[in-house]
Parts: sequence; structure tokens; C-alpha cells
Amino acid sequence: MSETPPSAPTTFKVQLTLSGREIECRADQFVLFAAKDAGLRLPCSCTRGMCGTCKSKLISGTVDMTPDGGIRQREIDQGWILVCCSKPTSDLVIER
Repeated sequence: MSETPPSAPTTFKVQLTLSGREIECRADQFVLFAAKDAGLRLPCSCTRGMCGTCKSKLISGTVDMTPDGGIRQREIDQGWILVCCSKPTSDLVIER
């Protein structure tokens, strides 16, 4: 009986417009930590979606975001995300 090897996790491209950098982010990884792994220092404080320090404008793409009070629904409706608690579900362009 042969076992199927585990598949590599899906990765997405994340373009950060203000720094001009493009990084890779796994589907199971928060954007903030992918940026840190790539050597970028994005503003953050609590890293749990409570403070709003990492709030960024999502220009294109989609994320799975689980905030803990650091962002209002109207801000989400206007395209803002918290990169500390957002996992990509597509390639992203973020104004940051």
C-alpha cells in the first residue's frame, strides 16, 4: 500500500505597493508573519487583531480575516484589513 506524499501548501503572491516588494505567503499563514519572514518590518503591536496598528488597504485580492475588535465593519467594507490576522485566499495587492 503506497501513501500519497503530502502536498505543498498553497502559496500566494503579496505585492506591497509602498515598499515595492513582493513576497510569498502560504494560505495557512498570516500576511504579517510572511512579511516578517521575508525581512520586512510592517507596523504592528498586538499581532492578534485587537489594536488596529497593522491596518492596511487591500487593493486587490481576498483574505480570510479573523479580527478581535481592531477594525470596524465599515472599514472592512471600504477594503481595509488587519495583516496580523489575515490569511490570503488569492494573490494580493496591499497598500503598505
